[in-house]
Amino acid sequence: MTLFEKFAKKYFEEAALDLARARRAFEAGDYPQAVFYAQQCVEKSAKAMLEARRRVVLNHGPEMISAFVEVFESEWSSELDAVVEALEYLMEYYTRARYPFVLRGEVLSPSDVVTRDVAERSLYLAERALKVVEEHLRRRGIVGG
Repeated sequence: MTLFEKFAKKYFEEAALDLARARRAFEAGDYPQAVFYAQQCVEKSAKAMLEARRRVVLNHGPEMISAFVEVFESEWSSELDAVVEALEYLMEYYTRARYPFVLRGEVLSPSDVVTRDVAERSLYLAERALKVVEEHLRRRGIVGG
């Protein structure tokens, strides 16, 4: 296994752990924390696929989405839309799920904006993305069955 494949496997394993953390936070009613860990799951999932293709992306957000689309453009399939959709949706909550912020002149906390519905959608998107990534890595022999 190459160094990139080892990184891909570790990113995937951490993504799966983050999804479990997100589920626990959701069950505890800590919706901002659930969303944060769902975002981390998706980010690490996408990075796992990128590492498997020898592409290192150190940040998150639009640059990572662009890199993901660029790397997989020639072999795009509808299943990859699930990863991009999750990245796009959760990018908004990367900081909003953790820190107070100003919106239209009001100071809001994560609990003010991250509702149960937002957390449910975040978990759904993270679960879908992780499945796509797992299948991709399995086909490449990076993770087991």
